[in-house]
This record gives sequence, structure tokens and C-alpha cells, in this order.
Amino acid sequence: MNRHYIFLLFSVFFHSAVFSQQTFSPQDGDRIVLLGNALIENEQEYGFLEYRLTNYWPEKHLTFRNLGWSGDTVFGEARSYYTSPPGPYELLISQIKASNPDWMIIAYGNVEAQDGASGLAHFKAGLNQLLDSVEALAAKPVLLSTIPQAIAGSEALLAKRNEGLILYNEAIAEIAKSRSLAFIDVFNAFNIPDQLKHYQNNGVHLNEEGYLLLAETIMDQMKLTTEIPSFRIDASTATIESNVTTENLTIIDKSKGFSFNSTIQASSTPVSKTQLNGQTITVEGLKKGTYTLSIGGELQAVGSRNDWEEGITLHPSASSQQSGQLLKLIREKDKTYFHQYRPQNRTYIIGFRSYEQGRHKEGLAALDALILWLDDQINQTKKQQSTQYLLERLP
Repeated sequence: MNRHYIFLLFSVFFHSAVFSQQTFSPQDGDRIVLLGNALIENEQEYGFLEYRLTNYWPEKHLTFRNLGWSGDTVFGEARSYYTSPPGPYELLISQIKASNPDWMIIAYGNVEAQDGASGLAHFKAGLNQLLDSVEALAAKPVLLSTIPQAIAGSEALLAKRNEGLILYNEAIAEIAKSRSLAFIDVFNAFNIPDQLKHYQNNGVHLNEEGYLLLAETIMDQMKLTTEIPSFRIDASTATIESNVTTENLTIIDKSKGFSFNSTIQASSTPVSKTQLNGQTITVEGLKKGTYTLSIGGELQAVGSRNDWEEGITLHPSASSQQSGQLLKLIREKDKTYFHQYRPQNRTYIIGFRSYEQGRHKEGLAALDALILWLDDQINQTKKQQSTQYLLERLP
């Protein structure tokens, strides 16, 4: 079976299964927990998915915890660092309980798929067991498919590997359907001709661009899309059309320019090295000349009357400073939480040798205050802001 045929087979199946059950609709004060293997653990390095989700509801106070663990399975097999109880699965459940979830985005199957068809029944039993435990905590699960593998030792091995992933994704989708849970297919988004640009050199784990695509795919399939702000102004009639809230449009003089205020939130796509989305501003009715645009007191663009009539797209967007700060806070919070629930020398601090360094456990508990403070800073930073736009004609 070639890679092209794998893509077609999977597309046909999942078009009818994607996000057809439960609606993802967190309420004010909800906690969203990300759980899974390396796909989830590595997301905290970038924070794009958390950014997109928290930023979609600027009016809601939401918090996130990342419980991803590289190499993990639905049985928590990568998590054990004890030589006596609790075992790996009990530790996994205790970590979920401690995170206090209202929603859980769960991504397993990549590791288990290496067992092929012979391990499928075991995986399905384990996933159902995990979902029973999650639902017993009154948390709402959302299931994620695996991503494809992009590189293997040979084309034959790669095809076999992806066939296994498809088989396990089908099982995940079936379980989601049987339990009326949301299922999100992210496999197809990466099963594309130029897929390697989204992966690290190993062809297994995603890079920065891959995590941008992952966040975008999840948001799209959840139908949580956000428009990039655009403005169309007619200076001759003092009117403005926009897809965001605007107010106080004031024409200083047709020969000099105008100003207005816009209420926007941090841009829907986070600022990164690889992708920037910008606002588009179109202005008609200006007199001949060159005009500067300042937003929040900072120069953003310069263009002639013809340039403004055609429309100027701002790169980065005017909310990029807010976006950058929000992303920075998310990454700092994730890093702090990681060090708390997975501390270095954990065997000596909270494991079976805690009699040696268990006194440091108090230091881990003290991180709660910092994590809660960062949660609050994230929710304050993402709030919509009113910003002044000022277009002025150069002398």
C-alpha cells in the first residue's frame, strides 16, 4: 500500500467521524487538561494550542495543565518511577485527579500502534478503562487521533507503520462514537506532500511549524475559528466597516487624516518565527499624498493614497505585543507546572527514596502560588483592549 492510498483511505473514513458528538464549550473557571504521549508533552515547549484555546474566550477565566509524558500509553507505562505501589496506571490517575480537570484533551495510540493488530484489543480496553476513570471525575474527554509518521527505515516500513496508526485511529474514533465523545482527526492535516517541513529530523515528532498546524487543525475542527481584523474606511463620508468593534471615527481633515478606536483581542495566530498574521486596512477618499499609520502611538505602516486604497496588511499585527506577552506567560506557566509535577530527582523527593530528600516536597507545594499567579496573568493579558488608530498625512 503506498502513502497516497493510505491518505485516501483515512480521509474517507474520518470525514464522517470528526467532531460529530460532544461540543467543546468550556465555562468560566474551567480547567482544561492535556494528556497523552510526546505529542502532548512537547506542545508545552511552544504553547500554541493552549494559546489558541485560551485566547478564543477572552471573557472567560480558563486554566490549563499539561500532563503529557513522552512514550506514554493509556496504561501510564512511561510514568512509573516507583519500585512498589502505586503502579504506573495508579500514578497516572492520581496525576489526573490532582490536576482537577473539567475537560481533557487526550492523545494516545502512537506508541500502542507499534503492536499492530495483535495489540488493538488491549489498547481499546485500556482506553475505555481510562475514559471510565476520567468520566468518574466528572471531566469531559475529547479524543485526538495520532499524527502520521513521516520517516522510517524504508518505504515499506513507513507504510506498515502508518497502516498501524490508521488502524488505531479508527479504534479511537469508534470508541468516541460509542461514548458520544468528541473526536478530532489531526492525521490528515499532516498526511500531505510537504509534511516533512512540520517534523523534526526524526520524522516522528513535530517542530514549531508542526505545532502551529496542530493548533490550527484542532481549532478548525472544533469550529473555533477567529477572523483576523480588517478595516475599510471611507474618509469622504466618515464611515468605517470592520469585522471587529470600532468607535470614535474622527476625520481630522481629508487632507490630514483621521483616527478611530478598535477593541481587539490578541491575534488568533500566535507570534512566532514561522508565521505572522496581520490586519488589513483599506482607506478610500484620501487626498493625494503619503500617509503614516500609528497604532497605540507606535508607527505601523507608511503608504501613498493608492497604497491605502488597495489596502495595506500589517505584519506583524497590531496586537503582536499582546500576543507575544500572552505566549510568554503560557510557556512560563507550563514550565513551572512541569517542574512541580515532574521534579528533578523525583525519586528522592516524592518517590520511594523520599526519606533522603523528602524535605524538598514543601518547595514543590510552594510553586502553587506562582502557578496560580501566572494563570491570573494569562487571563488578564488575553482581555480585549481598546487601541487608537491614527492615520496622518506627511507634510
